[in-house]
Amino acid sequence: MSVEKPYEIDHIPKHLHGLFDGRVPPAAGGKTEQEKQNNFLSRSLAAFALHKLSGCTLDEAAASIVDGGGDGGIDAVYFSPTSNTLWLIQSKFIENGRGEPELGEASKFKDGIDNLLSAKWEAFLKNEAWSKRLPPIKKLLGEHSVLHVEAVLVYSGINAVSEDRLRLFETLESRYNHGDEFLHFGTYSLVSVHDWLTGADAAAGVDKVELEILKPGWVTEPYQTIYGQVRVADVAALYETHRAALVEANLRRYKGLTEVNKRIKETLQAEERHFFYLNNGLTAYCLKLDVAATDRANTEKKKITARGFSIVNGAQTIGTIHAAKAGGDGFVFLKIISLEKCEEEAVFARRITESTNFQNQISPRDFVALDEQHERIALQLKVDGIRYHFKEADDVPDPDGTNFTLDEAATALACLERDSDCDLCAMLLSNRKVLWSTEPVYPKDKPQESLCERMFRRERSARTVWRAVQLRRIVIERLNGERPAAGARREFYENARWLVLNILFLREHLEQGETLALTDVEKARAAAQTLEIANAIWATAQEAGFVSASEPYTSPRHFKSVFGSATDCQKLKAAVMKRLNEKKIGAPLAGAEGACT
Repeated sequence: MSVEKPYEIDHIPKHLHGLFDGRVPPAAGGKTEQEKQNNFLSRSLAAFALHKLSGCTLDEAAASIVDGGGDGGIDAVYFSPTSNTLWLIQSKFIENGRGEPELGEASKFKDGIDNLLSAKWEAFLKNEAWSKRLPPIKKLLGEHSVLHVEAVLVYSGINAVSEDRLRLFETLESRYNHGDEFLHFGTYSLVSVHDWLTGADAAAGVDKVELEILKPGWVTEPYQTIYGQVRVADVAALYETHRAALVEANLRRYKGLTEVNKRIKETLQAEERHFFYLNNGLTAYCLKLDVAATDRANTEKKKITARGFSIVNGAQTIGTIHAAKAGGDGFVFLKIISLEKCEEEAVFARRITESTNFQNQISPRDFVALDEQHERIALQLKVDGIRYHFKEADDVPDPDGTNFTLDEAATALACLERDSDCDLCAMLLSNRKVLWSTEPVYPKDKPQESLCERMFRRERSARTVWRAVQLRRIVIERLNGERPAAGARREFYENARWLVLNILFLREHLEQGETLALTDVEKARAAAQTLEIANAIWATAQEAGFVSASEPYTSPRHFKSVFGSATDCQKLKAAVMKRLNEKKIGAPLAGAEGACT
């Protein structure tokens, strides 16, 4: 079976062309148009990496390109005066999204860095672009006592850099670093490049928020925290300005006027003056928290500026305040925790989010949304206009050709698992809530400890997830179309769907296609195979005594108990796979004339 092409690579060329066409000149050489194209993309990738890592402009990044003969393996060079950092970039565009730079290319890059830092200027004189840059670099390296050098290897392959490449640069670092970090080497693969493209590398939340906290409390150790009263009108204005971005790090977005939120609204409208006493309030974290100098000694109020601000508990409260158009004399409690001093800020931020939500009506499914893999899938598919709604909110559209939900994805991926014991298929009927559990279910030596981690693992591409969801929809639609009004056959069609989908995945592997959307041929194949598999399961169920062999069909057990049993599903699947492989398909189900057999 061929290795799946990484979904991320499909977006890179278009994005690089959009940024650097007309900015980055084409490279000399290249026998074919594809080689010329890849040369341009490699140069543009170097410029893109420099732009994202150093913060320089796109024009500055493009002007930094020195790729060509005699470049010492260095494709771009740039000095950032604000950070006193010299950036040295080697890039490699890998068309199929697999692999890593060759050992020889990495070795050439290492030698080029060594020559530059050892003042062996003659190694670069044959390169015209380098010749223009050497005078200021000579001065820079000779005069700067606080200079920092960042060497970057960036490539569009999904594979990690091998140990033999890494050892080259570890040795180089040890030669030049003497109790400091004068030289640092970093690698960035396709995953990082795509994160730059989608914005996944950016922190969740709002860049800058300014608020006035009344009757404040101020804790400075170990993590700076300010808490107190905030005017309801200020909170409403904050939500009006930033909307979903304000609660992006929360377990859920605003869900609309649910029963709980209706009560919050009624309290606001009837007793806004007492809202502070009758509501749990809001919890937020930020990356940096500053207090106005004139308010540091003020015990009545403090004007604060929070950067990287996210509300992680209280999305329903703030959404309802906005929906109620509250703006009188009411107040709401707000606590803001700064993550600035946290060594592992992402881990602590997640702990804050989880812990502050335990007291509320939060389901295990809501906590699943904190897994970073869902954000990865959503951002990747968003580039192609597909929206993955993994958090509950009032504005989530009905599933359609460009929208799908966490529930659709989870049930599809549960069926995609190739476990022989049928545990996951059975759980979808018997105990679906188990899918949202984060409890360990495997020994510690396994890479995934929970069912959710297993289904939404990093190596499963967003393209595979979306194609699996499309196949799920086809199976359900096709079986619903065959379902009679009542009786044992109706129970069969209602409950066999997950085993049908599991066997479809096992036999056809249609989730592994190269296109994002299923082709018409693939859709037709899936629909035909759905009925063929269903016919085989029905015939096998008759042989196993789960249903009578002739009309009127009766079953000694409800089909939900049959397909909700991992043991029964395992027996059925084994017999069905054998039946299908031997092409001994049973007679079509009544009412399913014309089914593919």
